[in-house]
Amino acid sequence: MTTLAARRDARGAAVNLFGLVAQAALPAFHVQLARYLGAGGYGLYTWSQAVVDVLSVATLFGCDQAVMRAVSLDRASAARAVGSALRVVVLSGLAMFAVVYAAAPLIAAAQHKPELVAPLRCLAIVPLLYHVSTVLLVATQAAGIMRYMFWARSVAQPIVLLVVTGIALRAGAGPAGAACAVAIGMGATAIASAAFYARAFALGPAVRAALSGALDREVLRVAFPLALAGMLWAVAARVDSFFLGHYASAEDLGAYAACVLYATSITQLRGAFEPTTSALVAPAIARGDARGLGGAIQRQTRWLSLLALPLAALFVGFGDPLLRVFGHAFTEGRAALAALAIGHVANALALASFTIPLSGHARATTMVAAIVVVVQSVACVVLVPRWGVLGAAIAMSAGLVMAQVAQNVIAAKLLGVVGVPFDVVAIAACAAVAVAIGRVAFGALSLDLAPRFFASVALAAGIYAPLAWTVALNGEDRALVRGALRRAREMW
Repeated sequence: MTTLAARRDARGAAVNLFGLVAQAALPAFHVQLARYLGAGGYGLYTWSQAVVDVLSVATLFGCDQAVMRAVSLDRASAARAVGSALRVVVLSGLAMFAVVYAAAPLIAAAQHKPELVAPLRCLAIVPLLYHVSTVLLVATQAAGIMRYMFWARSVAQPIVLLVVTGIALRAGAGPAGAACAVAIGMGATAIASAAFYARAFALGPAVRAALSGALDREVLRVAFPLALAGMLWAVAARVDSFFLGHYASAEDLGAYAACVLYATSITQLRGAFEPTTSALVAPAIARGDARGLGGAIQRQTRWLSLLALPLAALFVGFGDPLLRVFGHAFTEGRAALAALAIGHVANALALASFTIPLSGHARATTMVAAIVVVVQSVACVVLVPRWGVLGAAIAMSAGLVMAQVAQNVIAAKLLGVVGVPFDVVAIAACAAVAVAIGRVAFGALSLDLAPRFFASVALAAGIYAPLAWTVALNGEDRALVRGALRRAREMW
């Protein structure tokens, strides 16, 4: 038997998971960049993106979680909450654009890479466009509507980015042209997001609230403390790239960026479950139902681990053929990819960490973020000059593991929410056994690289699926899978 809550959570997670699968065009976008720009040009582009991503958090200013909280508690407050968030995002985005545009020559000079100026300036407008879309789409997710995020971010955005940047690269535009193409793609996504928001709520009242309405004090009260925490987490997520940019060559930056692209896909799997979890937090805390919230988070963490742990094992066991897709120069990062995979799987499984800011304890997550930034910075100073990309990867993974262990402990102590079930251990064992056998087959087969890789991974998947079904899934999970397969057969 399956509970109503389990079926609801499964539906929401399934829609978001399909969205992640549909984003397969996004790695193709990065492979296209790497192939056309080479390791050096790709490194310059991704380093510029890292700088802008940190400032992107200042643009968002915690408004995504504030809107999630407000709308999940009261859908009638959507226009006021979204309007206030849009005004903050636009004003802060314009301020960040001006700062990056003016500071680009200084940043490039500090890194001894004058070629950074043009891509930095072209990417500077992206945070404003991207987070206008974020605010609109988060409001629909808070109302329990997951499909609009799927169509805007998972379908429209990757396709537009792939097409527009493809045109720019084929015209020989270089890193700056690719950056301008990305800005165009984000603008198109923002327009699509406004259209989708209008299907769930009235767009006019939100626009009027953004232009002339009084700012929602509750949204600002929640958002402002989260802005500092978000900024610190953004620095923590990019501090490895900043130190690597100072100590390493553009080619090393490119190799590391390819590793990061793969490893962060583990954390991105969390995006299939995070919106459903986040929408539950504020109502559950208001009811005093920490036990029910913890049960829901454990259930979704178990489902998430069924996907994240085998993916992490794949990156550890098959790093060299995966990086070969970008080019031979990128395979030097295989050890770094394995190290990053460990950190990102810990990051992915920390769904309980979202209960801390959404329950009003932004100070706790800010303190953890500040400590992690210091630890990662010290680790980078020690490790990056000696070990290059591997040192950066070790520093990053150590910070991720530390951060998520700390936040899970805080969630348990402050809120009584325990988010990681013991089932994760069994799932990790299943994934490790399957990938180990696949790797042995990869070394034994006498085939070309591509067929040898796919045959070995298929073997590992064929071993993992029945192992996980037998060892890791409980009766409720199996009932959900059988129901989904039955509905799929009926549709066909």
